[in-house]
Amino acid sequence: MGGSAVIPRQGMHVGGVWLLLLGIFYGKSQLATALFGPAYAVDRHIFMAVLTTALVVPAIVLARRHLDNQPFAGLGLALDLSALRPLLIGAMAWLLPFVLGLATCLVFGLAEIRAVAPWGEILAFVPLLVLLVFLLEALPEELAFRGYIQANLARLVPPWAAVAIQALLFGTWGVALWLLTAGGIEPLHASLFYVMGAVLGMLRIITGSVWTGIGFHVAFQTVAQLLLSTDRGHFAIDNPGWLQFIALGAVPFSLAIPIVERFYRDRVEWRARPV
Repeated sequence: MGGSAVIPRQGMHVGGVWLLLLGIFYGKSQLATALFGPAYAVDRHIFMAVLTTALVVPAIVLARRHLDNQPFAGLGLALDLSALRPLLIGAMAWLLPFVLGLATCLVFGLAEIRAVAPWGEILAFVPLLVLLVFLLEALPEELAFRGYIQANLARLVPPWAAVAIQALLFGTWGVALWLLTAGGIEPLHASLFYVMGAVLGMLRIITGSVWTGIGFHVAFQTVAQLLLSTDRGHFAIDNPGWLQFIALGAVPFSLAIPIVERFYRDRVEWRARPV
């Protein structure tokens, strides 16, 4: 009786949080557009970032405490200096392969990048962008998906299945959000959500920390937004498709796991039954 009741209850918790996340992320975009207009503006970006973290983090804390009756520590988001190591390793696991992919694109003439704003302006904006990415995407998404949702799934299924289901939920959430806000999404972009969810979920299992994914997420989103955002006008790129596919996507997402495994050598029992 107890075991059979746990599965649908936890499934409802995961589904409820998934829907809540979709509502929060869609709602903050609509509210920001109503208050600031549809065009990019720094104050609009700051508003969305602060609002997203202010809504998502307490929601996850409350769900963990009152729905699951489980300690927050089980989500893998340490709140002390122990978070620094996985955070930096996660960032490095994306940045180092990105540099390799970027060099490949530039050396073989697959893409060309030109700064169209003063370098002083670009470099001054980077710290703010890192903070905004942390608040708008990395922290809330990692805490919710690789923290809350994956932790709940791990109580029901083996680690490999928890990662796979979480990645499916993350990818579907990302695609649904794009369809709601932009009206459509390219297939390659849509597939990135599912691949990213799988990679980040595996990093969460390998390191035991959500901070690894946060570091990876911050590095990826910061560089991608800095290079590809035409609204801010920092860079102009010839053949951006190759840059996106090779330097931002294929190389970092292929090499991230073996890089992180160099620092975490404990064997993961991917087929272990949930306790």
